[in-house]
Amino acid sequence: MNNKRLFYTCSLVLATSGLTLSPLSAEATELRYAVGFPAGVPLDAAKQYSSAVSELTDDQYSVRIFELSLLNHSEMSSGIGDGMADIGYLLTAYSPSDYPFSNLAADMSMKLALDDRAEGKEGYAYSGAMLEYILLNCPECLDEFKANNQVYTGVVSTPTYGMFCNDPVTTTSDIEGKRVRISGAPWARWVRNFGASPVSLPIGESYEALSQGVIDCTFFSAPELTNFNLIEVVKNINMDLPGGLFAAGGATTLNRDRWNSFDADTKHAMLKAGSVMSAYVTYLYQEQANQDLSAAEERGINIISADNALIEDSKEFIRSDLEIVPSYYSNEYGIDLERAEELAGVMSDLIDKWQVIVSDIDDPDQLAEIYWDEIYSKIDHTDYAAQ
Repeated sequence: MNNKRLFYTCSLVLATSGLTLSPLSAEATELRYAVGFPAGVPLDAAKQYSSAVSELTDDQYSVRIFELSLLNHSEMSSGIGDGMADIGYLLTAYSPSDYPFSNLAADMSMKLALDDRAEGKEGYAYSGAMLEYILLNCPECLDEFKANNQVYTGVVSTPTYGMFCNDPVTTTSDIEGKRVRISGAPWARWVRNFGASPVSLPIGESYEALSQGVIDCTFFSAPELTNFNLIEVVKNINMDLPGGLFAAGGATTLNRDRWNSFDADTKHAMLKAGSVMSAYVTYLYQEQANQDLSAAEERGINIISADNALIEDSKEFIRSDLEIVPSYYSNEYGIDLERAEELAGVMSDLIDKWQVIVSDIDDPDQLAEIYWDEIYSKIDHTDYAAQ
């Protein structure tokens, strides 16, 4: 990204908001940012975030990225709360009982498969919906982060999930009896609905499981083709199914004590940097998805389509399954059912809203600007997450 362009954009936002940057520090205060990936989009986006923090704080703060060395995904939540990292790439799905209100909205992503308004930009839309849901509509979500001594400032969202299989899957009968690695409860229910068996398996074991026939298929977004070398073993890809995406997390989750040590200008800057991270991680994931699917086709992997009957059966399942998400979270995590249904309705409306908003987005800086204008700018940064 052009750093001068980012600095101009960020400085303009600060200027128009009436804030001023503090004088240049002799030495920047280093913030430790734990990212549980060794390479790929999360790390690339984290570098953009690091640049944004430095520029927005006039070099008073710098971000040092620890890729897969300070905290892994399962350690991230407690590590951020305990202050081992000042900032972390948190996946809330790893600690479901700690973040049920946030994960409820993340589990509604299969709604995207019901129409094609945001085709190819589903992640852009869902990131916007999740940000607006958590930051502006779900105080219980913010309380979840507070209870873990954390502050939410950025989203995690992948491109849509497809079926990566050994044998072609184009009809309902093709799915029956298959062993399918899944990524969460909605996809497990989808698999069972079509007479297959869901398999819980760490993502790192998918390569071997597919190559040895332990599983027949796995649900992934396209970037995992190269992130986990699945392009070497997958023979058939169907991106019509099952739909949905992974959005359970906060890409720039801060330690709360660190957050409360910031002055008002720095808090404003960190929220602005969060909008940059949210846009870049989402945009770069989709860019990689497009590249990886092209590479798979060039490699001779079959890119196939589901027949209309299977697509319609899948949509029928998704419609009915979305109705049980509130009761699932009520039964599983004790959320008041009426409130769960209310929040599910809010998220459903936001998904519809954001599919329209992002339809013309073709640039990560433009996406960051929209996230800022529509969501972050409406936060009172002087009061947000205050003790």
